[in-house]
Amino acid sequence: MSLLYKISTLLIAVFVLFGIFTYTVQQLVILPSFLTLETQDAQMDMERAEQAIQREIAALAQAAGDWASWNDTYRFIEDKNSEFRLSTLTRIGVLDQLRVDLLYFVDVAGNVVWSVVYNRQTGEKISLQELSDKALPPDHPLMALPSETSTTKGLLSTTFGPLMVVSKPSLDSNSEGPSHGALVLGRFLDPPTIRRIAKQARVELTVWSVQGAALGTEQAAVAAELGDSGESAIRANDSENRIYQILPDIFGKPALLLQVKVPRLISAEGSAAIRNARISLAAGALLILLVLLVGLRYLVLVPIAQLIMHADEVGRRDDLSIRLDTDRRDELGVLAREFNQMVERLADARKALLEQAHQAGIAELASGVLHNIGNAITPLKVRVANLESTLREAPVAELEMALTELGDSGTPDQRRTDLREFTDLAAREFATLVSTTVEQIVDIAHQVDHVQKILSDQEKVSRAARVLQPVEIAELVQESVALLGTDLHRAIQVEFDPSLQTVGRVLASPVALQQILINLLKNAAESIRVCTPAPEAGRIEVSAAQDSRDARAMIRLRVSDNGAGIAPEDLSRLFERGFSTKSRPSSGQGLHWCSVTAAALGGQITIDSAGTGHGASVSLWLPQA
Repeated sequence: MSLLYKISTLLIAVFVLFGIFTYTVQQLVILPSFLTLETQDAQMDMERAEQAIQREIAALAQAAGDWASWNDTYRFIEDKNSEFRLSTLTRIGVLDQLRVDLLYFVDVAGNVVWSVVYNRQTGEKISLQELSDKALPPDHPLMALPSETSTTKGLLSTTFGPLMVVSKPSLDSNSEGPSHGALVLGRFLDPPTIRRIAKQARVELTVWSVQGAALGTEQAAVAAELGDSGESAIRANDSENRIYQILPDIFGKPALLLQVKVPRLISAEGSAAIRNARISLAAGALLILLVLLVGLRYLVLVPIAQLIMHADEVGRRDDLSIRLDTDRRDELGVLAREFNQMVERLADARKALLEQAHQAGIAELASGVLHNIGNAITPLKVRVANLESTLREAPVAELEMALTELGDSGTPDQRRTDLREFTDLAAREFATLVSTTVEQIVDIAHQVDHVQKILSDQEKVSRAARVLQPVEIAELVQESVALLGTDLHRAIQVEFDPSLQTVGRVLASPVALQQILINLLKNAAESIRVCTPAPEAGRIEVSAAQDSRDARAMIRLRVSDNGAGIAPEDLSRLFERGFSTKSRPSSGQGLHWCSVTAAALGGQITIDSAGTGHGASVSLWLPQA
């Protein structure tokens, strides 16, 4: 995954999260504020409509006050004179002048002195069931005027629609009493009146009587919900808000259901503003993202890619003299210069390491050669010592004395006969000795020839790589066992598995492979002699099998013994240079050299052991020829 992809993904994720955050804020904070403002605007419209109705009632109350505080009215309620009734009240124009639909004169006992209810829409007089034209009960709200300045005003639900009513006490022209009764004026909230009120309040107003049968489903549900709580309710769709409120009548019961329709202009404008803000934010975010990506590409990613290509070229060409030219003064320039300095230091360290490795390689090569020569000279030294011991035991001095006496003419005949028998025996013994000596000299010559092969092989290695060739395993194993020495043969029995003859040939250097085998056989023999000192108690078994390793056809040569075994904690360290379980100063070189040489031949060595006292098994994998 490239750095550009990671940075692009990170920036896109940041902008997406920013977009989600902005959208959430707009939906949960900004848009609800527009909705709240719209709701407040609808409530203000409803308040204006209600105030307009109250102003209508207040104007009606003012007209009622003018008529109630008039001497003619004051006297008429008391004496019911026909002159006032005929001259004033019988004129329909009076009601039109007052713009009222109801006029009642009621005395203090509640008796209706005179009344009229006039439908100005049809020009007909009507009778209200809700307001008797005979008498009003003393506890009627229109009669509840506790003082001469009291006013009763409000709404009254009738069968002809809602009626605005006002009741004022009857006084003289000086507004003094005592009161002779009450004057009641009323005006229906008919469609023209409602339209005038709506125009004054600058709202779209609709009025229903709560008890009327004209309520729709929504209005009936709202009326049932609000009841006499005095609160308002809002119903909305995509285009408008409908706010409802109930006005009580003079009895305190729900009378009118007011509806004000308010277009949802605020939320529409808010939604449009939010939509434009989202578009502008998205465009700005895309522009910023594009600028950031382009800037990162040319300011950061391209220089980093150049540095990566330079590092790859240094590694691919293995040339530590290449330098990256840059004159940047930022952190990437510092990084490039530091990389150049690091390559310079690496070149110096590499040069020093090569010199050290060359010296270490020479030392290790010499150590391996000396170890292998030591393995070859040890049996040679034993044979030479045996030959020296045998020659020293030969009766050379006695034979010389016998020959001297035989040459003396004064030697008695009997003595001469004995001396001849002695010389015959000595001659036969010397003949046997010469024969044995010849065999041992031949063995010594083989050992010397083996040492010469080791030196010749190491000389070839020092000049070039070993030449690998097909090698017969069985023959090489037998030769290696023969080079171990007679002392090891007398104490250990070596068994050759028939698989050595049938497994085939390996691809290896004969001399190097023989040195590996000699080291493995010698280690097995020494392990056996440590724990089984009795003659012929030790046993080494050499076997072979075809196998595979790392998808390559291999031959596994196994050398197993019943010797001292290996502790589990030592198994992982056996191939370390200088590590050994033996106490000799020169130990710790053989297995390390064998492992390195086997790897150079394209093979590998592993060791298995069940633990101390249970013997060990060494496996040598070599490529199949």
